[in-house]
Amino acid sequence: MSPFLCKVALPNNKECIDKMTMNKVKVGCVLFVIFTLSIFKVTAIEYFEEPQLQQKNTVKLAFLADIHLHDIFAPIAHTANIKRPTYLYTQQSLLIRSMYSQLHSTRLFNENYFVFIQALNELAAKNIKLVALPGDFTDDGQPINVKALARVLRHYEIRYGMRFFAIPGNHDPVKPFSVAGGKADFLAANGKEFGVYSHTHKKCLEHQAVCDDGLKLWGYKEILTTLNDFGFSQHKDDVLYETPYKNSAFSWCDPKNSKRCVTMADASYLVEPIEGVWLLAIDANVYAPQWENNPVTFKGSSGAGYNALIQAKPALLSWIKSVVKRAKTQNKALVAFSHFPMGDFYDGANEELHKLFSQGQFSLPRVPTPSTAKTLAETGLTLHFAGHMHLNDTALITANTGSQLVNVQVPSLAAYKAAYKVAELDINNATAKISTHTLENVPNFNNLFSIYETEWQFRNDNHLDNFDRSILASKNYNEFTKRHLFGLIQQRFLKRDWPKSLATWLNKNNDFSVWFNEMQCLDKVKPALLQSVKKLTTKAWLHDFYLLRNGDVSADVSTKQRVFYQNINTFIEQGDCNVKTPIQQHLALLIKVMAKFSTYTQGERFTVDLTTGEVT
Repeated sequence: MSPFLCKVALPNNKECIDKMTMNKVKVGCVLFVIFTLSIFKVTAIEYFEEPQLQQKNTVKLAFLADIHLHDIFAPIAHTANIKRPTYLYTQQSLLIRSMYSQLHSTRLFNENYFVFIQALNELAAKNIKLVALPGDFTDDGQPINVKALARVLRHYEIRYGMRFFAIPGNHDPVKPFSVAGGKADFLAANGKEFGVYSHTHKKCLEHQAVCDDGLKLWGYKEILTTLNDFGFSQHKDDVLYETPYKNSAFSWCDPKNSKRCVTMADASYLVEPIEGVWLLAIDANVYAPQWENNPVTFKGSSGAGYNALIQAKPALLSWIKSVVKRAKTQNKALVAFSHFPMGDFYDGANEELHKLFSQGQFSLPRVPTPSTAKTLAETGLTLHFAGHMHLNDTALITANTGSQLVNVQVPSLAAYKAAYKVAELDINNATAKISTHTLENVPNFNNLFSIYETEWQFRNDNHLDNFDRSILASKNYNEFTKRHLFGLIQQRFLKRDWPKSLATWLNKNNDFSVWFNEMQCLDKVKPALLQSVKKLTTKAWLHDFYLLRNGDVSADVSTKQRVFYQNINTFIEQGDCNVKTPIQQHLALLIKVMAKFSTYTQGERFTVDLTTGEVT
């Protein structure tokens, strides 16, 4: 068998068939391709020569976080009066969100479909069989998206022998029980937005939208049932499988009335899919009941995480401790994953960021407090993979026992800088080699761009607030997500997160020397540093600020530029600048934060001792 028999990548399937004909490939390959495409809608499927088996006692685990999968081909009822755009190469009707809405969201909605398939194809090529999904695997847990995820995972399970282990995030489900839902920003063929909602939603009850229950927001019961085979039940090949709560649920009672309780789902589980490897999936969602409401309502889980879990699920913490203890006794390689971070993800800049941003801004409430991080480290866990933040980072938390918890933030596939993580476990030596794999070139990522052009023209002709169409000139997925991030800076971050006076100041786009004029020390900057200071604009600095925040070591910021940011911080720390006024203090803090963001931490590849948590 040749290394590359057949590549099917719409719209290039004809080219593939031509190549097969030229190389006299057996007709069976063509028939298999046709059969596959007829039952499973994917943009790219690759067939690879079977790679070499992994070394004995070495197991690779992949982590794909925050996929936010939306089924762009989902069928929707009752749209006869709305013409939907069609996919150019298959003429299938599309259910896609507008580019305008994407540029106001921290995640993409449509391109995720293509990126997810590409990531899975790469894992298949690397012969990685175990794949963990640390939450937000769907875009709000709608039936159309949960079912699409199940179809995709099943395909790769059957074709490549992969096993998938999911744990829910705050977007799957949005609330613990099913509720009405929908979106207002789907695209019609003419570029106009239209809404689709579930039947019990107010919009449908008032006959103001297209109605389809595929857009309701599923709760735990429906999601876990549909994805039952992907971690939420024991597989025939599992050596061990257990959950912390009987029937994966616990009773949460009103602190003022012990007889008033709700049964709350918890999807946590421990599985040993291969002899010697323990995967600990932790459901860190906390949907706190609002007892004062009748019927009882529930807070969302977005900003809670482990800060809330410690109080809400004490039994879960006790179970985690027991798992760690048993893993050490039985010499198991234990790796944990959940949706929420267990440690700081801002490179130790939390103190400065709290001084800069108002309470609740810049995702600061999502940072585990030092007390929370210490409590989690005291469980004895040494390696944990998390999502939620859509950024790349590694945090080290020391326990009183002397061991260390390593929290690895897995980037989102739906934002800059898209990547997945791989842990190569050496069972005999109890180590894990961690690597980061960026998704910069994604086949077909721009297949919807012509539809966005129509959207832009419609908004322009109707004098609607519009988006920067230069994003449609992106040459690869990395550039596309970078432009998406830059759009968010202007459309969302500066408006919502930053203090107004500071945002106004940054928007002036002066060169960096103005910062030092404000601090009355420009004349003290050394000539070599001054030259770089005058070349940098506030806009370019702001772009680098977010590139580094999201991408960390993999960010598209050169080593030379990182060193520059550290050098100007060193200059400020020498004490020759005034930092008395609010703007002077803000600028000095920003320079300090940038120095921390620009410092390489663990790198894209490092090794964790699973016994002690030591990093090398």
